[in-house]
Amino acid sequence: MNKERLHNSVAKVIKREFRRITERKTLYLLTIILPFIVAILLFVIFKNAVLREIPIAIFDEDHSELSQLITRYISSTPSMQIVDFTNSLDELKKDFKTDEVSAGFHFPKGMESTIKDGKQSNVELFMNTMNLVKSNTVMKDGSTIIKTISGGAFLQKLRSNGMMENQAMGLVNPIQIETKILFNPSYSYLIYLVPALVTFVLHMAVFLASVLLISTEFTEKTFSDLLKTADNKIPAIIIGKAVPHLTIQLMNVIILMGIFYSLFGINIAGSVFTAILFTFFFLIVVFFFGLMISSLFHDLMFSTELALFLTTPAFILSGLSFPLRIMPDIHSTYAQLMPYTHFIEGFIKIYQMGVPIQYLAPQFLKLSIFIIISIIVTVFVLKYNIKKNDMSAEKSK
Repeated sequence: MNKERLHNSVAKVIKREFRRITERKTLYLLTIILPFIVAILLFVIFKNAVLREIPIAIFDEDHSELSQLITRYISSTPSMQIVDFTNSLDELKKDFKTDEVSAGFHFPKGMESTIKDGKQSNVELFMNTMNLVKSNTVMKDGSTIIKTISGGAFLQKLRSNGMMENQAMGLVNPIQIETKILFNPSYSYLIYLVPALVTFVLHMAVFLASVLLISTEFTEKTFSDLLKTADNKIPAIIIGKAVPHLTIQLMNVIILMGIFYSLFGINIAGSVFTAILFTFFFLIVVFFFGLMISSLFHDLMFSTELALFLTTPAFILSGLSFPLRIMPDIHSTYAQLMPYTHFIEGFIKIYQMGVPIQYLAPQFLKLSIFIIISIIVTVFVLKYNIKKNDMSAEKSK
């Protein structure tokens, strides 16, 4: 009988919460509209997954066959586009100041003749390192071009001296390195960044929505109505509040990872089901974490500000954009107190490395601790508020 009453109470709160979602634009926008709008924007912005046509300037003082050969190599590299041929170093540096170029090559006078005399010559590469991704791309591709041509020039000289092909190659390249790039071979923004950002948007949307759920009951003075609907049962309040929002978020995750990822060419290396399950479990954690804050603080503005304060640094401190292990201790410690840090560690394992679910046991355990603490605190706070509400009702009689 008690179970049947609890089920009825839960059902009434669920129905009430679905109605609140549809009637309140803030909840509707946060839980349904926002994640998809931001996800589509991210997919469109980063659809060109790899950097292409970085503007390059050339200052060629040598005007030799060798400098022209290097220029052709640079021109044929997809990551770089020659937009200017300058006549001086000052003109080259001016292009940087006017944002016309992101990098520049300087071929010094006498470069080819110096190399033919068996001496070393230098090619200067100027880079704007304010954008690390651009500068690293130019450095990688520029170095590859110079090493290739340099090795070719040395090989040609050895051949002209009568050395056999195998002997010459052994001197030119005595140690070969075979680079095997795992998980993101194309250095793609779309593969590396977008899926993590989509999960972060979901994280923010769920957290901001959940911190409103209890606090708005007090600001709108509807807490007594909630208690009446739930028959004063705390499990009915918690479950009834959770089911509508988590149902919506489960659908969001399924649509985003099951449909949107495929449409925009994002492939999950591991099991799609595991990725959806783990992400949904994380959103459950976020929901109850936000519900705890909502029960603790009844000032709507303060609850929202606190949610923003807790979620905004989560991406930066997650270890995705900068290694967690080399952050200052205070930052790395704070990062461990945020669910997103543990989630993204596990999500990368599924999404990029394709690991099976058993490898996520440490992350599941850490995230479970957040759920347990959040529910315990929420239950105690709700008990206190129910007693307080009952006392107020008795005084008013």
